[in-house]
Amino acid sequence: MQLRYVSRPPATPTHRPPLLLLLHGVGGNEEGLASFVATVDPRFLVLSLRAPFINAPGAYRWFDVRFSTQGIDVDGDEAERSRLAVIQFVNDAVMGFGADPRRVYLLGFSQGATLAYGIGLTAPAKLRGIVGIAGRVLPEIAPIAAPASALRHLTLLIQHGVNDPVVPLARAHATRDLFADLGVMLGYREYEAAHEITPAMLREACDFLGTQLDRFEA
Repeated sequence: MQLRYVSRPPATPTHRPPLLLLLHGVGGNEEGLASFVATVDPRFLVLSLRAPFINAPGAYRWFDVRFSTQGIDVDGDEAERSRLAVIQFVNDAVMGFGADPRRVYLLGFSQGATLAYGIGLTAPAKLRGIVGIAGRVLPEIAPIAAPASALRHLTLLIQHGVNDPVVPLARAHATRDLFADLGVMLGYREYEAAHEITPAMLREACDFLGTQLDRFEA
C-alpha cells in the first residue's frame, strides 16, 4: 500500500537527517498538519502522510469508526493495514531519503496519534519517539505488542484536551499509564481544549521534538 505525502527538507542538508512523520486525523489529509511542517525544528526531514482510505473527496482516514450505544466500533482490518503501511513507509523513507534510522519520530493527531501509539507498541525498534495528540490505544494492539524491554529507548509526549468530546480524557490517562508501566520515558500534558490542536500544544510539541534532537547530539 503506497502512501502519498508532502515533504519539507531539513534547513541545512546533512548526512542522515532525523525524520519526522506526521499522521493526520480522520477527515484530514497530508496538508492538515501544515503548522507542524512550518514550525518544527529545522533539523528534521518532515514527511506529512495521507491516510490510505477515503472518507470524502480530499478527506481520508486511517481506519473506519462507528459510534453506537454499545461504544466505538473500529474497523480492525483497516487499522492493521494502516499500521503495516506506515511501518513500511518508515523503512522506505529511511532508505529513500537517507534518513537516520536511530532518529525516527511520529507525530499524530486523533486517529494519527492512535496509529502512532500502535506502531510504538508493536514495532518500537523503528522509532525513537512519539508525540500523540488526542489519541488512544486500540485494545486490538495488545496481542501483538512487543515486550516492555523493547520499548525502553522510546520517548513519548502525550497531549490531550480536558474537554475532548471525541476521545475522553480517561483514554489519555489509560494511555499514559500503559506506557509508564512499560517503562517508557514520557511527558503528559492536559490543556483547556476540545478535540483540537491548540497553539500551546503546537509550541510544546515542537519544543519536545527539538529537545530530543539536542539530547541525541549532546
